[in-house]
Amino acid sequence: MDHCFPARRRLLAAATVATAAVGMPWRASRAQHVVRLLVGFPPGGAIDVTARVYAEAMRGVGTFVVENRAGAAGNIAATALAQSRPDAATVMLAPLNVYCISTALYRSLSFDPARDFAPVGVVATFPWVLAVHPDVPVRSVAEFIAWARARPEQSLCGMAAVGSEGHLMAFGFSQNERCPLTFVPYKGGAPMAQDLMAGHIPAVFDPIVNLAPAHKAGKVRILAVTSAARSALLPEVPTFTELGYPSAAGETWIGASMRQGVPAPAVRDLSAALLAAGRTAAVKDKLAAIGLAASAQGPEAMVATMAADTQRYTGLVRALGLKLD
Repeated sequence: MDHCFPARRRLLAAATVATAAVGMPWRASRAQHVVRLLVGFPPGGAIDVTARVYAEAMRGVGTFVVENRAGAAGNIAATALAQSRPDAATVMLAPLNVYCISTALYRSLSFDPARDFAPVGVVATFPWVLAVHPDVPVRSVAEFIAWARARPEQSLCGMAAVGSEGHLMAFGFSQNERCPLTFVPYKGGAPMAQDLMAGHIPAVFDPIVNLAPAHKAGKVRILAVTSAARSALLPEVPTFTELGYPSAAGETWIGASMRQGVPAPAVRDLSAALLAAGRTAAVKDKLAAIGLAASAQGPEAMVATMAADTQRYTGLVRALGLKLD
């Protein structure tokens, strides 16, 4: 579930170590220490760039050093956080799948999000889209459903990773709307997008930022977006919900957490600093440039979001009968 779509060059150059302030309180004793900001994906992807944008925005709040512990769909970084000391010196930025899907999807994990993590807040979100090759004779979700029902042997749908949010959203949509889809796994979004543009596969579910340029160039056709509101990247594309298909609604969110046992004042201070940074124009603009929206959910809201999404995606994982080693 590697959400590693390319970031803009200017964001890749963002400093790993934060040096400017947003003016939010962070207790002096902590501000003097270096804080590891764990990211479970390679440099240049959405999670990595989000971490660097926030680190840059929070200079003066503390010294945050991004540490890429890539692999296992973010689970390596999550294990590192679970094994860290509860001393506020380690923070993880991770997507929804680490918090809400991994427990149901993997046979064995070295961490339990509910037991090992102290949620700090949701800092960013991004939606997924249903896209088809231009030769597929459909221009709406309703037409796509009718096409798939008439040609179930042709209705292949690519997914960048087994058990990803996109895979589970697409499965929920296919079940609820009686839209027969055969899911084709790929090793990442790039080869899947290439096959879609080449016409080797008729449809995919993928993050909007991966396919927005190809849609604008006429190389693919995006039919709908999974977010609650239309995306600023493609405001002409309707949402699944407005079209009457709420079963496909949802977004990937990126949340910050600390080790369970970190004193509550440290969690509150970091949450306040992150939320303040997320309200700045600089952070909003930099995230928007890579197709993300800044979020402002604090610890309590993140706990509620985790609970709701864990219930939703656990049900879908079980319905698919998925289990990974």
